[in-house]
Amino acid sequence: MEAEKIVLESVGRAVEAIDAVGSSNSEMMATRAVHINVMVRQVPGSDALALKRAYNDVGAEAAVSHDAYYEKEGAVTDMIVMGSVYHHREVRRILADNPVLQPLLNLVAQVVENAPETGA
Repeated sequence: MEAEKIVLESVGRAVEAIDAVGSSNSEMMATRAVHINVMVRQVPGSDALALKRAYNDVGAEAAVSHDAYYEKEGAVTDMIVMGSVYHHREVRRILADNPVLQPLLNLVAQVVENAPETGA
C-alpha cells in the first residue's frame, strides 16, 4: 500500500481522477474535491456573520473580523469564504430565500462559477 498527495486543479481533472479509480457519480464528488477561496470586501458585519454560520453548517469556513464575529454594532468587515465548489453551491441553495444575503451570495457565486477550477 502507498499514498501520495494529488492536486485536482479543476472539476474536470477531478472527474477524470475519480473516473480513473472506477467510481461512479464522479461529477458530484469532483465538486467536493476542488476548493475555491473568495475574498469579499466591505461586508456588513451581520451579513458576514450569517454567511459564516451557513458555511460552518455545511462543513466549510469563512473568516471575518472580530468586530463582525462578536456582533459589534455597525461593523463592516472583509471576509474570506473558503470551501469546495459543492460547499459554495450548497450555501447558495440553503440561503436562496434570504433576500438580504442575495447580493453577497451573488458576488460569491460569480467568482466561484467563473473560477478556472470550476471548469473543465
